[in-house]
Amino acid sequence: MLPLTSFLSCTAPIDELECFSTRQKYHAKTYVTGLVAASNKTVDGISTHVLPAKSERALNKFLTEYDWDEDQLNKERLELLQQADDTRWSSEGVVIIDDTFTHKTGEKIPNVGKFYDHTVPGYIWGQNLIYALYADEKTTYPLGFRLYEKDAKRRVELAIDLVDDLIEIGVPADTYLFDISYCSEEFVTHLEGYGKEWVSAVKSDARVTYGGERIRVDALAKRVDTVPRTIDGDTYHIWTQKREVGRLGEVKLLITKKEPTEQDDEDDEPSVKYIVSNKIDAPASHLIELYAMRWRIETFFRDTKQDLGFGDCELRHAAGASRHWHLLMLAYSLLKLGAAHSALGTILGHAASLRADIKRSFREGVENLISWALNSPNRSTDELMQEIEGIFV
Repeated sequence: MLPLTSFLSCTAPIDELECFSTRQKYHAKTYVTGLVAASNKTVDGISTHVLPAKSERALNKFLTEYDWDEDQLNKERLELLQQADDTRWSSEGVVIIDDTFTHKTGEKIPNVGKFYDHTVPGYIWGQNLIYALYADEKTTYPLGFRLYEKDAKRRVELAIDLVDDLIEIGVPADTYLFDISYCSEEFVTHLEGYGKEWVSAVKSDARVTYGGERIRVDALAKRVDTVPRTIDGDTYHIWTQKREVGRLGEVKLLITKKEPTEQDDEDDEPSVKYIVSNKIDAPASHLIELYAMRWRIETFFRDTKQDLGFGDCELRHAAGASRHWHLLMLAYSLLKLGAAHSALGTILGHAASLRADIKRSFREGVENLISWALNSPNRSTDELMQEIEGIFV
């Protein structure tokens, strides 16, 4: 890994944040630079690879002891994002609710436990976090999170807390998207209390009223005739009606089977979804397009785990772990802002993945290293290489 000889330019907005003192801003820039560009994103790795870092001890104290407000950081981070056209939220955007896991091995990690992770699939030892994400045609970024604690609040209750926070902050999105895990009477009633629309999916065994009977939705799918529709180049076989589903009340029910594409395995069966929504009058194509946007949060989880050290925090301090995830959200947002303000902003701001922004920051790190070497005229190449040998991987 190249040594990082200076802070990345995307960290400049940290100077505007009032939640940090002058000294804390320095540590925040160190940590964010490390999350974006260091190969080892632990406190030890960042303090080693980011040359301006004071020390591992100082960075550790910044995460676990220094007095700064995470909620204030989150509020100021979201305010920064509203300053650029490409990252400014609107009522036409959506909020996506979902959860993910970190994979851990130790038992002293905060709120670690045994969970079933369907992406494995199987049981894992780790932490479970519930996230809210904002998305529209221009951008995607996190709004907030909650760490699930066993024997405390249920996941749906944590999701409700997130919704309350977003309403208080002033997130204007009219529509919320979520998967089967959160599709409950309790959650949708809470959303509708705020006048919000929602799109989700139900399990195949959800009960629906049809022909005077209460039958499973997958049984209903075998009785009805579908109509083929092409949406964004994909072919779907669709049936939709307004129906009583489970305890959700009267909703728009959409049964959709997506035909495999050339990129899919030949043996793949058509993908069947049972989509439900309180957008009763919305066209089926609109609901499918909205539900497809839920994939943005899966991309966010993938990118932050692969590129920003989502699960790399090894702190056994609960507040320190929480601050790690808040600083990760800051790093993600600053990359989005950097793309929005750059000459390539139109392209990068619309990219579904964060990888383009990461590559741009890596290039900047290389340029900084070359500049640092060129500005050391009194040392030979051998002397320079000896200085960085311990951290050059």
